[in-house]
Amino acid sequence: MFKKTMMIIVIIAIALMLIFGCGKEDNPFDPNRGGYNDTPQENLSFIDTTTLDPGIDGEIVDVDPSTGEIIIYFLDFMDASTVNTSNIIVRDTTNGTSITGATLTYYPEIKKAVFRGTFSDDAVFVVTLKSDLKNNAGIQLDGNDNGLIDGSPYDDYRYRLYTGTGNVGDVDFVHPEIDWVTPGTTNGVDTLPTIAVLFTDSDIDTTTLTLTNFTLMKTSSQVSVSCTLLTAALNHVSFQPRSKLDEATQYTVTVECASVFDTCGNVLLGFVGENDGWVANIPDYTWDFITEAIDTLLDGEPPQVSVAYVSGEELVVRFDDDMDTSTFTTTNIKVFNNATKQNLVGSIINEYDGKGFRYTLENAVSGTWYKLWVSKDVKEAAPGSWYLDGNIPPNPNGVGGEWNDDYEKEFLMP
Repeated sequence: MFKKTMMIIVIIAIALMLIFGCGKEDNPFDPNRGGYNDTPQENLSFIDTTTLDPGIDGEIVDVDPSTGEIIIYFLDFMDASTVNTSNIIVRDTTNGTSITGATLTYYPEIKKAVFRGTFSDDAVFVVTLKSDLKNNAGIQLDGNDNGLIDGSPYDDYRYRLYTGTGNVGDVDFVHPEIDWVTPGTTNGVDTLPTIAVLFTDSDIDTTTLTLTNFTLMKTSSQVSVSCTLLTAALNHVSFQPRSKLDEATQYTVTVECASVFDTCGNVLLGFVGENDGWVANIPDYTWDFITEAIDTLLDGEPPQVSVAYVSGEELVVRFDDDMDTSTFTTTNIKVFNNATKQNLVGSIINEYDGKGFRYTLENAVSGTWYKLWVSKDVKEAAPGSWYLDGNIPPNPNGVGGEWNDDYEKEFLMP
């Protein structure tokens, strides 16, 4: 009886092994293995400069006597139906012709697209990856890499290639940007300043460098300041107020980027590293400066927090100027628990000299990290009445009240 029972158990075990062991084998090239999990990625740019062969401005080399290849390795698994010659376009800009014998093959297992064809000698080619390219989650290509779905042509990704003696410099689709301005965002500026804007490229259409596109106004009243154009060069523009500006006063410079182009018609994007790339409605670029206070009765420097430290059961905060203590409110001053982000309830006690306050810490827990937050809306007393110049980079920069002019300081409760 025992042997019979054991035999039945063995037969059942073998049957189970056959059922579960002979199923479909895992495919090591399954698009859902490794990193892609059907969750839309935050970065919608499926390419970078390391995934192109040849690379940007690179040379196309024949793989046989008459055929060359352009290879694109995508960073994500793609919707294969979108990887086609409608969305990956190669144009011969030198001869204005299509690529002879062009084919496009997509290898989904390795996220690789190969464009093959006969490329003209000594020519320049433009490769365009259209924004209609999608990954398997249905997310479109973000060609300008700004995290927004702008659509074509703004989200198309373009780059140049060449054969032989072809010169990629003959084809310009690179948008100029603002590389540097003077005076920058600061205070103590001369009352008759020369305002200059330097561009990243040296091919700006000088007919667009006009005082209609570059303006100066008094920030508080939004009244325009009459200026004289000094230079309108291929790589910069400069202008100057016709008369001296008011002392200890904030002014705003505005560049109407959408109206400034290079000689090939590429529009100005804004400041380097601070713009959204080529988008449908390019915003103006603006910055502020404050003029010097020659009259000693005037104040041209916004306040800053000079020190913030724990003393007993109080957090002491001091400013470098006399403050408008009516702005020391629980709306403008808060202390948070670093871990829980909960507000630490306490009282705000103004200093007698008007240059600071104390925040009581009777509810703080020893050994716990907290963060002090002071709003940009805290301001100094008259005559300056300037808003806070905080410490969130690039601040402090000499101009207060900007969107990122809050002050923050972490501290450990003893």
